[in-house]
Amino acid sequence: MKVLLLDPSAGASGDMIMASLLDLGADGQAVRQAVESVGCRLEVTRQKKRSIMACRATVTSDRRFHSLDEARSILNSSCLREKALDNALRALHILAEAEGRVHGVSPEQAHFHEVGALDALADIAGSSAARASLEAEQVLCLPVCVGGGLIQSAHGLLPVPGPAALEILRARHIPWRGGPVEEELLTPTGAALLAALADEFLSEPPLLQVERIGYGAGKKDLEMPNVLRAMMAEAHLPGQDTAGPGHIHHGDRVVQLESNVDDVTGEVLGYLIERLMGEGALDVCILPALMKKGRPGSVIRAIIRAEDSERLAGIIIRETGSLGVRVFPSIHRFLAEREEIVVDLELAGQVNQARLKVSRLEGEMISLKPEYEDCRRIAEKTGLALREVREKVEEAGRLAFHKCHPF
Repeated sequence: MKVLLLDPSAGASGDMIMASLLDLGADGQAVRQAVESVGCRLEVTRQKKRSIMACRATVTSDRRFHSLDEARSILNSSCLREKALDNALRALHILAEAEGRVHGVSPEQAHFHEVGALDALADIAGSSAARASLEAEQVLCLPVCVGGGLIQSAHGLLPVPGPAALEILRARHIPWRGGPVEEELLTPTGAALLAALADEFLSEPPLLQVERIGYGAGKKDLEMPNVLRAMMAEAHLPGQDTAGPGHIHHGDRVVQLESNVDDVTGEVLGYLIERLMGEGALDVCILPALMKKGRPGSVIRAIIRAEDSERLAGIIIRETGSLGVRVFPSIHRFLAEREEIVVDLELAGQVNQARLKVSRLEGEMISLKPEYEDCRRIAEKTGLALREVREKVEEAGRLAFHKCHPF
C-alpha cells in the first residue's frame, strides 16, 4: 500500500505541514491557488534548518476571521473541491470544537483568539489541497512531540501544549510526548490538520520502503532541526493480508458505533442519518429489531473514523435520547478501489456532463453507478425518462472506463 507518513518529531504547525507536502511533490500550483482563494499570499522558499535543507511556506494576510460560520463561508467559496474541501472543513470544525470546549461554549460561538488570523485558514486550505494532489491511499502519523515550558497567550502564560492543542490531542486520541525542547512545537492549527488528514496514528513506523522524503521548515531556530518530515512509501500495515506476491488489499481501519432505541420516530431516524453523514460518518444504517417485552425498535449503526467517535456518539445520544452508544474500535475494513469519472453525453441535440462512481478490485471494474443528481438534471433538461438517461450514462461510463483501462 502506498502511504504518506508524517513524522512530527519536532512538532507540527499548519505551515510546516503544507511545506513538507510541497517538498514531497504536491502540486504547487494547486496549493498556491488554494491559499490565494481564501485571500492570502504564499511565498515558497528553501531554508536550511540545522544542516537540513527544507521547504519554507510563508503565508501573509492582514485579515482575520472571528467565527466558525465566517471561516466556513470562506472555505466554501474557495477553489477547494471534493476531498480537499472535506478535509479543510473537517480541520476547521476540529479547531472550533476544541476552542469551544476550552472556553465552555459551542463551536459556533467559539472565538479563535490564537488562530483567528486568516493565514491559519490558508494553512488549512493549502495543506488540504497538497494532500489531495498526492497519490497516497492512507496518511499515517507518528507520535507528536509538543515541546515544553510556558507560552504567552491572550490569556497570559499557559503551559505547553496550549489548551486548544491539548484538547485536540485528547479528543482525537493522538499519541504525543513532551520535549525535546522547552518551546511550543505543536500549534492548534497543526494539531487540527494532523487530526483531519491522518487516517491512523501509530506508536512506531510500520515496515516501509521509502520512495520520497519532504521536509517542511518551521519558524523556530532550535537546538534541533525545526522541520516536519513527510515520507511517501510502500508499507505493509499490521492486520493486512496479502493476496499474492507483492499485493496488499486496499483497506483502512474504522470504528463502529451502535445503539438500540425503541421510542424514536422514523422522521427522527431519517434526520439522524442525514446529520451523521453530514458530520463525517462513512456509512449509517438503521436496522429493525424486536426489543424487550416484544416492543418494536431499531438498531442504529454507524461506520466512522476513530477521531470522530466521541463527537458522533454525542450526536446519536442528543438526537435520539439513547442512554448509551456501543463503540467497536479498530475494525479493519477491506475496500474496493474507487474513482469518479465524468462523461459527455449527447442527448436531444445537447451535450451534457454526468459523473459516475466506479469501484475496482485488482484493476477489474466491480460496479459503476451514475450520480443521481446529474441524471435527474439531464432528464429534466431533455424531457427524457430518468431510467433512459441513467442507462445511457451508464453505457457511456463503461466505454470511458474501458478506454482508460484497456486491460
